[in-house]
Amino acid sequence: MNDDNIRMLKSKFNEIKNMGYVKSVRKGSTGVGATFESLIGKNEESFEIPDFQGIEIKTRRAYSKSRISLFNAVPTGSSYYEVKRIRDTYGYPSKRDRNLKCLYAEVDGKIQSKVGLWYYFKLRVDKEKEKLILEIYDHNNILIDDTTYWDFDILKEKLLRKLELLALVKAWPTTRRGTEYFKYYKINFYILRGFDEFVDALENGIIEVVFKINSFTDEKRYGNVDSSGVTFAIHEEDLLELYYIYR
Repeated sequence: MNDDNIRMLKSKFNEIKNMGYVKSVRKGSTGVGATFESLIGKNEESFEIPDFQGIEIKTRRAYSKSRISLFNAVPTGSSYYEVKRIRDTYGYPSKRDRNLKCLYAEVDGKIQSKVGLWYYFKLRVDKEKEKLILEIYDHNNILIDDTTYWDFDILKEKLLRKLELLALVKAWPTTRRGTEYFKYYKINFYILRGFDEFVDALENGIIEVVFKINSFTDEKRYGNVDSSGVTFAIHEEDLLELYYIYR
């Protein structure tokens, strides 16, 4: 951990805080993060590396109750393209096109989550085999599929590469003449406890896996998987199960 990098980001944050309300650089839910990144001079990219000098930044609107996305990780399974198999086998008609399937599910390790009309999903941690397994049950509570999984090695690599040090930034939003503005008012830093705590959080239902799988409807890609990713996520109030707060 580099205290100098934390101080550097804190200094940049204070400069931004003193700017007051700043016009969003983008419409929609991602505007709060994109605007802050532009203010610290970060270019948008898709690489799974921390946002600023080894620090991953998560930016939220004040009083947001949405989960914090940690990272995306597609599972392995009985198919070369496992996400497509899950959608095709357990999905339901898409609102975009009733001839195509989609699947949205919020899955954890404590309770079975209903998916569509007929299925229930649940996570199971297998510490002996070092896998996180997706269990799928039918409406009679019979286990019908447990071939989808994530290896611990993959999850550990993603966690340690990107999320050992986390900064959580809060912003007040306001709208002026149809344009959103943000006033960034708070930053907290968090230090990862370790991978064992991550596994325990999965097992205890604190970390969820969110599936957002749809189908493209345009002529060129019709029927292909349109996936927002398979995301590991946590609620803000549970962060201290996974992190120490930096003082």
